[in-house]
Amino acid sequence: MKTCPWNLEGLLAEGLARYEFKAPDGRDLPPFTAGGHIDVVIAPEYQRPYSLAGDPADRSHYVLGVLREPPESGGRGGSALMHRAFREGRRVFVSRPVNHFALHEDATHSWLMAGGIGVTPMIAMAHRLHALGKPFDFHYSAASRTTAGFLKDLAQAPWGHQVQYHFKDEGQRADLMQLLPDFAPGQHVYTCGAPRFMDGVFEAATAHGWPSDALHREYFSVPEADAWVNQPFELLLQKSGRRLQVLAERSATDVLAEAGVGVSVKCSDGLCGVCALPYDAQASDAVEHRDFVLSHQARQHKIILCCSRAQQAGGVISLDF
Repeated sequence: MKTCPWNLEGLLAEGLARYEFKAPDGRDLPPFTAGGHIDVVIAPEYQRPYSLAGDPADRSHYVLGVLREPPESGGRGGSALMHRAFREGRRVFVSRPVNHFALHEDATHSWLMAGGIGVTPMIAMAHRLHALGKPFDFHYSAASRTTAGFLKDLAQAPWGHQVQYHFKDEGQRADLMQLLPDFAPGQHVYTCGAPRFMDGVFEAATAHGWPSDALHREYFSVPEADAWVNQPFELLLQKSGRRLQVLAERSATDVLAEAGVGVSVKCSDGLCGVCALPYDAQASDAVEHRDFVLSHQARQHKIILCCSRAQQAGGVISLDF
């Protein structure tokens, strides 16, 4: 759909810009749920996902926070171009909202652990939890106030008094082991930020007895990958009985496309979840899940085909497709 950026307030912090999008005709935008994101077409060669940081109850506009990532920090050029080219009134195409980081609205208590730009989905979650009257703790970690974004939004939110700030340069670095309690049934932890920060949250929670299905995270970029070794394997398409061979140097999505089987692919890094398909775990050999989006529970019946594959050479993955 086509939208227009408006009310651009410049930089929220060092290298971080806030954008608001609304429909050109002023109508409400499609609904989104807390933890959702949209893909923004920055240029024909740049389509990037960004978490929605606004109130899900307000469909008049979408709010994004975009951190400029220079090439030396692993940036691929999209955020830099967006900072340079997006100005008020520019018309751009964005996708309908998608959510791979959904909020468990029936939780007895939610812990929102944000690191840096990872605060964006947490804002939407806090809005929703507040509207539901659900209890939550919100912890925001950043190197400094000058690098932390959305401070004004947080201060003005009706739940703003619940946010606890942890600024490293002020000696307030978050003690995750102290902040997170022992697990109690019905509670959930959500974290977003740098991989090292999120790992710390998960490690602290695990030490307090939190099970994996109560821990949720969202990556903004591909973390350092393990030293995977690709093995050749076979795809079995259950509904047609076709068998497709996937060589070690190929991905399952490449082989499916060549066979005329349409599977949507976007990031090819295991981050977006677009190419997830259902598979039959009981009829399949062991799967080496390499994605960064599926929960432990979801991996029991879904596989991200752009990166994941059979664990052993000659293994078979049976797709319910």
